[in-house]
Amino acid sequence: MPEAETDHPETFPWAFVGLAYAISWTIWIAGWFALGKPGRLTEGAAIFAVILAGSFGPGLAAAILTLRGGRDEFLAWARAFVKFRCGWRAYAAALLPFPLAVLLLTVLLGYEPLIDALGGQPAWAFYATIFPAAILNGIVAAVMGAGPIGEEGGWRGYLLPRLLESGGELRASLIIGVIWALWHLPPMAMFSDWRDGIPFWTYLPLYVVSVIALSFLFTRVWLIGRGSLVPIIWLHGIVNAIGPMAFNTRVWASPWPHEAAVLFFAAAGLIAAASLAKGSK
Repeated sequence: MPEAETDHPETFPWAFVGLAYAISWTIWIAGWFALGKPGRLTEGAAIFAVILAGSFGPGLAAAILTLRGGRDEFLAWARAFVKFRCGWRAYAAALLPFPLAVLLLTVLLGYEPLIDALGGQPAWAFYATIFPAAILNGIVAAVMGAGPIGEEGGWRGYLLPRLLESGGELRASLIIGVIWALWHLPPMAMFSDWRDGIPFWTYLPLYVVSVIALSFLFTRVWLIGRGSLVPIIWLHGIVNAIGPMAFNTRVWASPWPHEAAVLFFAAAGLIAAASLAKGSK
C-alpha cells in the first residue's frame, strides 16, 4: 500500500462524506427543480450540465478539506492527478481486465449482437472492435463525461487512503462502494433513463452491488499505481463508456432479463478485480 503522506487520526472521515453529498445533491436537486423536474436525461443539454457540475462534489470536498489541513496536504492530494509515472502495470490494470471481463461474460452468457447494432459487419468484427474501442472512448469519457475527474479526487484521492490507514483493503473497498453508490441516489431517482428504465426499487440494490464490485477493482488499480489517480480516472472513463452498451438489450439479444445486466456488470468488475489480486502474476 502507498505510504500515507500526511498523518490523520484513525477516525471515519464523516466530514468528507457529508460535504461531498451536500455539494452534489444540492446542485442536482436544485438544478432539477430549476429545469422543471425533467424525467429523462435526454431532455436537454442543461440537464447534462447539471449532472456534470454535481459530479465534482467529491473532488471539491476533498480540495476543501485538504486545504484546511495546510498547503502541504493539499499539494500532496493534488499531485496524484499528475502522477503519470506510476508503472506500466497500473495502466495495464486500468485498461485491460474490465473490458476483457465484460467481453468474456458477453460471449459465455450467450449475448449476440442485434442486426441493427452490427451495421453490416460480421459478429466477430463487432466483438473485436466494440470493446477495444471502449478503452479509447474511456479517454473522452474521463475528460468530458460526468464522473471521472470530479469524483476520483474524492473517492480514491481522499477517502480511500484514509480508510486504508484504519482498515484493510476489503473493508475500505466495501465502505467506499456503498458511499459511492448511494451518492448517485438523486439522478437515479429523478431520471428513468439513468437506470435504463428499470424500476427504482429494483435497480437500487442491484446498483449498490455493482458499484461495490467496481470499488474492489478501483482499489486494486489504485494500489498497483501507488496512489496515482491517472489510471484510476481512465478506468472510470472506460467503465462509463462500456456501461451503456454492456449486456444492453438494445444492443444484444439474449435469454436473460433486462435487470440481469446490472449483476453481470458487477460480475465483470469482480472478475477483473480478482485477476489483479495480490499474488497475481
